[in-house]
Amino acid sequence: MLADQGELDGIMMQMQKEKKTAEHYLLCYEQEMKEYAQALAESIADGFSEGNAGGGRGNLPGHPVEAQAIANMRFNERYEPYLWLKAVEMVMGRLSKQKLLFLRLRQEAYRKHACYRGKETWVAYVQRRYSEAYTKGTRAAVLSDRTASNWWNGIIQFVVEVYYRLLAKKKLF
Repeated sequence: MLADQGELDGIMMQMQKEKKTAEHYLLCYEQEMKEYAQALAESIADGFSEGNAGGGRGNLPGHPVEAQAIANMRFNERYEPYLWLKAVEMVMGRLSKQKLLFLRLRQEAYRKHACYRGKETWVAYVQRRYSEAYTKGTRAAVLSDRTASNWWNGIIQFVVEVYYRLLAKKKLF
C-alpha cells in the first residue's frame, strides 16, 4: 500500500481547513479587501519614506511607475491572504447572475444572522431574500434547501480549486 491511514487523515484535515478558509474569504471578502488595501497603502507609504523617492541615484532618471509596480508585486508575494482574495475575485467573475445574487445574500446573512440556537439560519434567510429579489423582476424563484447547500458547497469548492491552481502557478515561477 502506497499511503497509510495517517497520511490520508492529514490530507483530509488539510482539505477541511482549506474549505473553511475559502468559506471565510467568501463571507468576509469586502472586509478582507479593505484590510488588503490598507496594508498595501501602508507598505507603499513605508517604501517611499525608506528610499529615494525623488528619482534615481545621482543624475540618472528614475522610474517611479516601474518601481511602484515591483513594490506591489513584492507586497502581494508577502501578503498571505492575497491568493485567497484573488481566487475569490476570479470565482466571482465566473458566477452566473443567480449565483452572484445568492453569494451576495449569503454574505448578508452571515453579517446579520450567524446562528440561532446552534442551527444555521442562513438557508432560510437566503431563500426568503432570493425569492423577494426575483419577484421584483418578471418571474418568481424558489430556492430549495438542497439547491442552496449545493450552490454554496460548489462555490467553496471552486474557490479552493482556483486557489490551488494559483498556488501551483506561484511555485512554478
